[in-house]
Amino acid sequence: MAKTSYSYEVVITDSDFPDGRLEQDILCQIGANVKKYQTRNEDELIRITQNADAILCDYAPINRNVLSHLQKTRVIVEYGTGYDNIDVKAAQEKRIIVCNVPDFITCEVAEHTIALILSITRRIPWADSFTKEGRWSEFGPLSWSKLMPISHLDGKTGGIVGFGRIGRQVAERLQAFKVKIIAFDPYVSKDVAAKLNVELVELPTLMQESDFISVNCLLSKETFHLISTKELELMKETAFIVNTARGKVIDQKALFDALKSKRIAAAGLDVLEREPSDPGDPILKLENVITTPHIAAMSDKSMTTLRRLTAEEAARVLRGDPPTHPVTTLS
Repeated sequence: MAKTSYSYEVVITDSDFPDGRLEQDILCQIGANVKKYQTRNEDELIRITQNADAILCDYAPINRNVLSHLQKTRVIVEYGTGYDNIDVKAAQEKRIIVCNVPDFITCEVAEHTIALILSITRRIPWADSFTKEGRWSEFGPLSWSKLMPISHLDGKTGGIVGFGRIGRQVAERLQAFKVKIIAFDPYVSKDVAAKLNVELVELPTLMQESDFISVNCLLSKETFHLISTKELELMKETAFIVNTARGKVIDQKALFDALKSKRIAAAGLDVLEREPSDPGDPILKLENVITTPHIAAMSDKSMTTLRRLTAEEAARVLRGDPPTHPVTTLS
């Protein structure tokens, strides 16, 4: 049997998916062969990517050293929104297009953010535990205080850090609960925010005035530890923070200290600084923290959509067409 000849080699360095069949089905239409791996080791990455025409990656560190060994790569596509694992500057120097897929999970992450906000506000995880422990009878009219503070959203002020696609959908959903929205994003104009009935403010003002804060920005050098001790100290003692973006946007040591000392009321975290999480991570032991394992993007629809859009973006560039979501320019 004759060996199949391919025009392009596409390498999947790592992903949360068991195979690369969907990607292969899409990319074979332009004569590409997909090779699926599951590694984040630098030496392994150099070996498997050096002859790739396109790279699809998730968490694998595509750093300057890895990039320096690439012989003919034209495009790197990140599975998802955040691309902090790719050295974008080094890629641009090698005339490699870097793309992400920012529009496959907007609804899911916004809804997960709201779920965490409501869970803390209404104390759902704590009430669930008490009920399952057989302590229902404790909660008569005089003993509700054991679950306090149970609160509400109506009339509260919600602060959104990062007012892009997801941040705007979070705002839209919160406004249905009659929440006043303020946001911090230096790349969004006040006119754009005003049309959405949102007031743009500086970060210190947002930290001071918000009853709860939702982090919805990308991780970059600019946003690494954007929220640390100084910012957390500005928050109300009754306020809480939710992060469905990237763990490193918040200084986790500073957050732990603020939560343990009850300097702030609570946190809802879908992401941590270290992932997968260390079971011994002290922040996971705090009673005023609820966590989910980086699943805000997950749904029965979103993961299939992500794979399709990632593969289609690679195919688009290999065909010579302009990418839909470039994070670099070659001009």
